[in-house]
Amino acid sequence: MDENGSVSTTNIVKTLLELKNGMTAQAKEIDELKRSDRKIVAFMAQLTKHMVNPPQHTVVVFDSVLTNVGGAYKSSSGVFLAPVNGTYTIHLVASSTPKTSSEYLHLYIMHNMLKVGYIFLDQNPGRALIRSTSIVIQLRAGDTLFVKIGNPNPRGTLYGSNFHTVFSGFLIN
Repeated sequence: MDENGSVSTTNIVKTLLELKNGMTAQAKEIDELKRSDRKIVAFMAQLTKHMVNPPQHTVVVFDSVLTNVGGAYKSSSGVFLAPVNGTYTIHLVASSTPKTSSEYLHLYIMHNMLKVGYIFLDQNPGRALIRSTSIVIQLRAGDTLFVKIGNPNPRGTLYGSNFHTVFSGFLIN
């Protein structure tokens, strides 16, 4: 304001230029975000058939794919192939039919060939059992994640159908 209390033309022009520069910077940032190679990756697949006394090291193939944004889960092999570097969250839900107290069934979440998570479906006579686990993991493009039977001489039935055994995950960032 000048000495008469009115807004000067210089101040108005200065304010307008500041607003224009701010809008130009925001438009540039929006364009950069649109051009970035950020991907959306998410999958969810369920086991539809029971696996009775599956041999050790068997890869569990979750054959019914419900979500596969980015196409990274391969239902023919049961393998999730990370399409981009990033942090992912992975979930495994597994269920078994009732077993005798001497029957053990272990599932491992594998990152490439390294065990990074597990579920033990052990000793559940007289009742079905459902368990779940989640991991947050840093993956590089091309890394694999899959679920395999882990214990020697596994006994019991991994329950397939009706979302009893599900493998899912998504890219956080």
